[in-house]
Amino acid sequence: MGKASRKSDVFSFGIMLLEVFTGKKPTHTMFVGELSLRRWVHQAFPSRINHILDGNVQKDDEIVHGFHHTSNPSEVSPSISHSTLTSVFELGMLCTSELPDERITMTDVAKLKKIKDDFKLEHSSTGGGSNITSVAV
Repeated sequence: MGKASRKSDVFSFGIMLLEVFTGKKPTHTMFVGELSLRRWVHQAFPSRINHILDGNVQKDDEIVHGFHHTSNPSEVSPSISHSTLTSVFELGMLCTSELPDERITMTDVAKLKKIKDDFKLEHSSTGGGSNITSVAV
């Protein structure tokens, strides 16, 4: 049985990222035999990530003037570009490498800040004016 370590923390963080962006838990009934959440994402990465993306995540192809419109006209949320989604899934994959020695360090996980900054830059250049504060770095 494995023991707690910084590498297991990185793995847990990566699984959490994959869960959030796919909407699937590692215990979902679709993951049987050799198929796991990580393997499922790996099979779709990078060209088919839109097929595994949780339907609650707004993508660029669903936007109007930089914002996704919900059923309530007063509620809008920023969309996420394919390149940002690719970066997030790549980070999740790097964190969940099969062998602990192949996983990135928590210092490297700080790449999330670059993803967040790129996301903010995309929306400030399109007039979206996104104020992203919910992503802890």
